[in-house]
Amino acid sequence: MDELVGQLIWAFVGSAEDLETVERAIAKGRVGGVWLLPTEMEGPAETARLINRLQSVAQVPLLVGVDAEAGLGLVMRGATLLPTAMALGATGDPELVSAAATLTASEAAACGINAVAAPVLDVNVNPDNPIINTRAYGESPELVSRMGVAFMDGMSNAVGGWPKVAPIGKHFPGHGDTVHDSHLQLGVVDQPLDRLMEVELPPFRAAIESGIPMLMTAHVAYPALDPDPATPATLSRPIMSDLLRGQLGFQGAVVTDCMNMHAIAHHTEAGEAAVRAVSAGCDLILTEQWDVAYEALMHAILEDRLRGSNIREAAQRVRAVKAQIFGPGTAAPKPIDPEAAAAEVGKRENLELANRIAEASVAVVSGRIPSPRGRPLIIATLMARRFGPSVETQIRSALAGNGRDDIDILLVNPSPEAADINQAVEHARTAGWVALLHFNRVESFDPEAVQAKRELVSLAQSVAATGTPLTVVSLGSPYVLSSFDMAAARVCSFSTSDASVQATLRVLLGGQKPVGRVPVAVA
Repeated sequence: MDELVGQLIWAFVGSAEDLETVERAIAKGRVGGVWLLPTEMEGPAETARLINRLQSVAQVPLLVGVDAEAGLGLVMRGATLLPTAMALGATGDPELVSAAATLTASEAAACGINAVAAPVLDVNVNPDNPIINTRAYGESPELVSRMGVAFMDGMSNAVGGWPKVAPIGKHFPGHGDTVHDSHLQLGVVDQPLDRLMEVELPPFRAAIESGIPMLMTAHVAYPALDPDPATPATLSRPIMSDLLRGQLGFQGAVVTDCMNMHAIAHHTEAGEAAVRAVSAGCDLILTEQWDVAYEALMHAILEDRLRGSNIREAAQRVRAVKAQIFGPGTAAPKPIDPEAAAAEVGKRENLELANRIAEASVAVVSGRIPSPRGRPLIIATLMARRFGPSVETQIRSALAGNGRDDIDILLVNPSPEAADINQAVEHARTAGWVALLHFNRVESFDPEAVQAKRELVSLAQSVAATGTPLTVVSLGSPYVLSSFDMAAARVCSFSTSDASVQATLRVLLGGQKPVGRVPVAVA
């Protein structure tokens, strides 16, 4: 039984100390999977060596998961960063989604990663959603369903033989109509049952019918689905067992979202949360406190709070997923060649796909982009990055690629001060046209990261008042553009990726037509 419980533990690994402890637990059969964070993935070769090390001590091959919704470059230096899911939704092209998934799975497999937390199957119908937003394909259940299935198809085409890379659809039963970040607090989707069936559930139903092997839960409450309105889906038997297993017929493995997120951790002790999640019908407990979860599950069995049959069924579903990944017999994976991984990840042709997606996604939300005549001015908001080029480097590189070195660039904070606004106005008076580029993206624990601060809106109003044509571009959330109705044109690229920045500037400079279609409503 202790080995079966170990199969249910998916351990977050974020430091060297974690690695040493987890490695010993893997050897004892107490951990069935590891989830890698950027701190442990300095590059493809380093990641391959790490995974080889961990797999070599495992009694049963490990699930190795990452968050790579926008390609492996989202979490690993040197890998390919793709535009966001909403950028893909703006292309309207399932073939590009499939190609993005194939690329993601190929780079992941090259490093030994065998599970990717994507596609996002949430339908983002709430403009104030701070944590899904551009991570969703759009606000249409049909579009999200179509793109989600295309992503699954692309992953299945990525690698021949074994091991394969498994997609994890998320966040069941739908995180798109929340106004809270579940990293910080418990959100609620307070919609009637018929609305949930029409909007939130269709993408999950489509993914299940297409054979998705794993689904991730939402730490969100749904009063219409559980008689206890304060119970998050992750801990809800009516949602995880009655709805997902019973009504929708899902046979794969259910993975919890990270149990250390505040929506769970601020309400339920870690061990108790793990027990309640398994009791509800979850199969894999994703947690930083994996040792606490393991001990709690073992004690719950001894105290008859959990039945051995529940553990066996959950472990059986986990092993079934591993059989899909590693092949019949769940054979141990061959060691990854670190040099081969480095050669495969971040190849030039992979960057070409990122550029194709970006070119097809840039969309005009309203107005008409002014003709790029006269000396232009670009105002851009600064943004911190985990790795990759700075905002200024991105812009200058893109301009150089277009043969333009005559463009003034003014960098401002997302909340510009009065001196910044005055400087922008002074430059705008003598410019032929002005483009305000607002760099923003979804950030865990920071709901304001996808908003437009009132100071930035004030800057735009002051620049527009000079009479110089103003185009406002969101390199991220399209919803922020509702605050910039003073602009002659509003444009969105849905992404801060290098490819999206380059495509956006080509559009502004007249070298490329904006062909994307905004997949959500913007006021």
